[in-house]
Amino acid sequence: MNSIPLPTIPLLLAFVSTWAWLWLLRRHAPSWGLLDKPGGRKQHAQPTPMVGGMAMFLAFWPAAFLLEKPMDHLSRFFLITFLVVIIGVWDDAKKLRVRYRFGAELAMGLLMAVDGGIVVHDLGNLVGLGELPLDWMAVPFSIICFIGVINALNMADGVDGLAAGTTLVSTTIMMILAWSANRLEEAYILGLFSTVVLPFFLVNSRLLQPRAWVFMGDAGSLFMGTTLAWFAMSLTQGDTPAFKPVVALWLVAVPLIEMFSSFLRRILNKKSPFSADRQHAHHLLRQLNFSDGTVTAILMLATVLFALTGLGLDRLGVAEVYLFVGLLVLYTAYCRVSINFWKHHG
Repeated sequence: MNSIPLPTIPLLLAFVSTWAWLWLLRRHAPSWGLLDKPGGRKQHAQPTPMVGGMAMFLAFWPAAFLLEKPMDHLSRFFLITFLVVIIGVWDDAKKLRVRYRFGAELAMGLLMAVDGGIVVHDLGNLVGLGELPLDWMAVPFSIICFIGVINALNMADGVDGLAAGTTLVSTTIMMILAWSANRLEEAYILGLFSTVVLPFFLVNSRLLQPRAWVFMGDAGSLFMGTTLAWFAMSLTQGDTPAFKPVVALWLVAVPLIEMFSSFLRRILNKKSPFSADRQHAHHLLRQLNFSDGTVTAILMLATVLFALTGLGLDRLGVAEVYLFVGLLVLYTAYCRVSINFWKHHG
């Protein structure tokens, strides 16, 4: 694979302007009602601005329109990410009811599938019986995937830097895979997206500092979740897919396994699968006395290992059905470990 010819000016603009927007928006957060105040289940001790999502979005798009190879659906991607960021900012400031937020996610998923054309038409040889076309189920399935990835990422936003860090790993790997498949437009967009996530990750994680000085808010989790879902689906389709649908599951395995295991644990405890608790993977690692920075690093490393395992097995010619079963085995193992752990430490 040839080295990626980086669009230097857009990347530089995106990186620098992300820092600038973070600094500028942070100053105005109190007057806009965008401060996350301590209390309840929250871990931070000081009011923290929730402007990371806005900063990333405002830095990303001016740079994206400078790319020499704009993505075919760039205008639709812009519209949908613009709308989800608006919804996220509104949620951060006004605290939308769950049903309103879910309705907004459903509408954005429908817009992505119907207008944006981001639809998973087939799942590959997922069950060992040949190609598995979705036919009339393609659009509903794609909407469910969109909502699932967004909420999985939102659940991961429980430790400073975790959601941004795992997203950064996944989108960077997707960028490399898109380039290797000659999907240059998507590769450029993903590279640019990773560039705006990086500065936010540095100021949000505790790897290099004692505390986060800005949060991404729901605007950030929606922006990152939308981007992750968009490319995880789009790059599995078309004449030259960058990776198979089952490999996409390995690329986003950490938040997905966490979400589904949380659902199962709550159902077994006779609770709503959507109820909040403090029994996620990052809480488990905290219970084992790992610091927040170490928790983030461990789960980022897990994201890398899952991705490389899925890709490596696929390159070795392992059948898709075995890749899928392998992921289910890992999911089952994690569920058993998590449920047993919280029985003794809950």
